[in-house]
Amino acid sequence: MDNEMQNKKDILQSLFTRTASSYGGIRSFPIFGEWLVETARIPLEARVLDVASGRGAVLFPAAERVGPGGQVIGTDLAEGMARETGAEIQRRGLKQAEMHQMDAEHLKFPEATFDFVLCGFSLQFFPHLDQALSEFRRVLKPGGRVTVTTWSDDDARWDWFQELRKTHGAVLKLGSQTLDKPDVIRKWFSEAGFADIQISTKELDMVYLDEEEWWNVEWSISGRAGLEKLSPESLGQFKAEAFKIMQPQKQADGYHYSLKAFCTTARKI
Repeated sequence: MDNEMQNKKDILQSLFTRTASSYGGIRSFPIFGEWLVETARIPLEARVLDVASGRGAVLFPAAERVGPGGQVIGTDLAEGMARETGAEIQRRGLKQAEMHQMDAEHLKFPEATFDFVLCGFSLQFFPHLDQALSEFRRVLKPGGRVTVTTWSDDDARWDWFQELRKTHGAVLKLGSQTLDKPDVIRKWFSEAGFADIQISTKELDMVYLDEEEWWNVEWSISGRAGLEKLSPESLGQFKAEAFKIMQPQKQADGYHYSLKAFCTTARKI
């Protein structure tokens, strides 16, 4: 692996270890996680791999679906995510679930191990997406299915935030590719050897109760890497400026943010 790609992985691993504690508080992820699992149509006693599990937004509903006779194995590149989610599995007493730190591009499982491979909102971070999809296919049983979610268009009402980040030099690109168009998604999965590719869409009107909840979400996702380029003083000034700019968007119940996503399912051939 070239140095740039390895450096990107190192940054992601460190970043998401730092955000692991607050990441579980992002209210939109469990909603989309339930949607992914429902779309996958996972039966009882299935064997499931959840790649890039984060704090378990997909893993926990999948574990409920397979029941005590099934198995859900979660993986995440970030040691902190694996540790926090593993601890939550233990707290819930889920015998059918387990969590491991692992690179999605180098899965440590034999061929044809799983009935389903799931992945929520993480494909864009894989430096070698073709290799990751090849690994997904390798560990699936013949006829097994992959189900993933990816983001669609951003809410244009919040475009000012990205411009503000650029103005302050608070940007660090960690995504390796954009998968916000169905044709692009189909191309990736078709070239990876999958068939019966189906794509559905979901839009969620996410309402942040106040400025701090919105900020805590921004501080818990990949964009934090860019914000951390600022000094503590500059970060404080940036935050104050953002809070001032967003005031006209405030409604009686808070700040509305339209989250649009695709859910893609495909079959191993």
